[in-house]
Amino acid sequence: MKSIEDTLRLVNNIVEKLRKFCSVDIALAGGYAVISHGVGRTTADADFFLYSNIIKENSVKFFQFLKKATPANFKIKIIEGSTMHDDPFPYDIAFLTDKTGEYPRIDFIIARYKWELEGIKSSKSLEDIPFPVLPIPYLIATKLKAGGPKDDFDVIELYKFLSEKEKKKTAELAALIRRDRKLAALLKRDKERAEAEDQSQLI
Repeated sequence: MKSIEDTLRLVNNIVEKLRKFCSVDIALAGGYAVISHGVGRTTADADFFLYSNIIKENSVKFFQFLKKATPANFKIKIIEGSTMHDDPFPYDIAFLTDKTGEYPRIDFIIARYKWELEGIKSSKSLEDIPFPVLPIPYLIATKLKAGGPKDDFDVIELYKFLSEKEKKKTAELAALIRRDRKLAALLKRDKERAEAEDQSQLI
């Protein structure tokens, strides 16, 4: 299996080819982004948040461009997201699967909301990752929206890396996507667990 560095180089090449047809903003998201920010966990695929100005005008044309930009050894499957406003994951996604099995599955999640594009545009390369990585407050927001058990774990662990300014931004994003109560509940649960562990160490 190819490394994350190899995968990022591949994605970078795809994006460079895409930019010959349209503008593209992209950032590493999902499990690899969580790992990049310092959380110890595993992941089987590589997720990216992506936006192009052509998508809203003609998403079919964009996905045609994507197919042209992607190496022939990859199979592309497009899944259209729900238009339901309360869907926890209402995104169009392009799944790129390497027929040779050398690369992990690559997921291009198409950003739909202004705050997501804001997060993508504010993404920066990290010391060991020569690719824009979604900032922690925005990454937490995506995890709060997804809502699975692993996502909840990521929220709790990522929150520990935040500065006070970043905590404020995280709270604003959580309120914006109506997940502020969930964020508070997760942080409260983690605090109670930590206190219980401390008590168990008493002699």
